Amino acid sequence: MPSSRRWTAEEKRAILEEYESTPWGSKATVLRRHGVAHRQLTHWATCRDLGVLETGLGRGLGLRERMTPKAESAEIGRLRAEVNRLQAELDQADRDRRVAEAAAETLGKASALLQQMLQSAELSGSEPSSPAASST
Repeated sequence: MPSSRRWTAEEKRAILEEYESTPWGSKATVLRRHGVAHRQLTHWATCRDLGVLETGLGRGLGLRERMTPKAESAEIGRLRAEVNRLQAELDQADRDRRVAEAAAETLGKASALLQQMLQSAELSGSEPSSPAASST
């Protein structure tokens, strides 16, 4: 009976890289050389892709827990709906941004106009012939 072997995360990564870089007809040789079953290698690849190869949190993430086609289709539909919702939010935020930019531009123009009117009033207020100066 073969004894169970434990590999470090680095060894698993190295075996995965070697397996993935090996040409199609020679992949079984890599598995035999390292004494790894294809199912085990698939599990390591799943854990690596999920980012849990180093943490050991991948225990129990075997082939049984993969989605069925029906569940996968439902998840794809849910994710598409989420993408559509987020796209609508992004579009609304873009419209709001354009409105805010237009409002800021209008406020800037109004401020410049008020500044001009104030300067004009100050200049005309210093002249003796202006009606405001003669009433005081």
